[in-house]
Amino acid sequence: MILRHALLVFIASQAYTDTATTTSVYAFSSVNSSKSTTPAYAPSASSNTNKDSLARVKQWSASSPMVDAAFDVLCKGGTVLCPTIVGYSLFALDGKEGAAKLDKVKGRENKPYGVVGSKATFSRLFSGRKAPLMKNDFCSDMFLSFVSSDSVSNEARDQLEISRAVGPSDEVAMLINSGPVFDTIIEKVEAKYEGTRYILVSSGNLSGNGNPKSSTFSIDAIDDEILARVDMVVDTPHWSDPELDESGRWYSAPMFDMDSCAFRRVGKNMETASVVLSLFHEIDVDNSQAIDLEEFKVFFKSGRIGKELANLPEEEVEAMFQLIDEDGSGELDFEEMYSFLSSNKSVSFNIDTIKFIQPATPLI
Repeated sequence: MILRHALLVFIASQAYTDTATTTSVYAFSSVNSSKSTTPAYAPSASSNTNKDSLARVKQWSASSPMVDAAFDVLCKGGTVLCPTIVGYSLFALDGKEGAAKLDKVKGRENKPYGVVGSKATFSRLFSGRKAPLMKNDFCSDMFLSFVSSDSVSNEARDQLEISRAVGPSDEVAMLINSGPVFDTIIEKVEAKYEGTRYILVSSGNLSGNGNPKSSTFSIDAIDDEILARVDMVVDTPHWSDPELDESGRWYSAPMFDMDSCAFRRVGKNMETASVVLSLFHEIDVDNSQAIDLEEFKVFFKSGRIGKELANLPEEEVEAMFQLIDEDGSGELDFEEMYSFLSSNKSVSFNIDTIKFIQPATPLI
């Protein structure tokens, strides 16, 4: 536990403020049906934090008829606009029909889509690699996009090419930890299709328009054309706040390239994501994109995380390494390090304690 705490001090806590607001409900029980009057989740008057809102949305998602209806729409070949950690995203099941319907909603053609899913989806897509799970409250706002060409399985690439979800360099991007509402839908899709289907994802904006400009996550910020074209909108008060770029637009998810071990795109909560990567690069002194046991030991002995820990018995450091090394490969990759650092539910540390670590890789 001492060693775990020592690494966890590199993780920042997040302050939450509640932005849940009452919005209109666009809910369809089936593709192209009329608007439903089914009420959305409503925040309590005493809610003061996004953390509180997140807990209620999780509870709502588990039994909401609206979430069940969204699942049905996807299964019938429709499109869904759903709240995610980065605002609102568009979804459809894979296949030519799904890609064509997303094209119609967004008003675009011939651009690749991403994939969203669970840890099982991640492993299936990237040839058995372990998904970097976001397990604690601090990670409730971390929606990361992982992209790779080298790790994509041949079977997955063949299936996703039909859906135009493979990029020009044979890369596939997958987003994980989308938020409680769509994570519930993902579980239903995985159960129904037993791992034979993928879910396509795209930002909830018209092609070429950029992300919405708004200080809060609200359906009111979404283009009217998107709302008119999509088959169903899951509209429930959001549990999170947007981070805005220099133009005042919502940041998308950070995009991490697993092949180069660097971020391709900055995004929401980039400071936290870059701190984890910087820690990884600092330990990985030979820049092999993997941390071996010797590098791990050297890092502890360096005293960078305290003189007391620098004198820990070697067997304790080795035990920590084996705990993080989920696949038993003898090396730690970024996903394993990220998963470990987000595995303690009681994590609560100040980012000021970790700012001495500078990003080791340029953020593009």
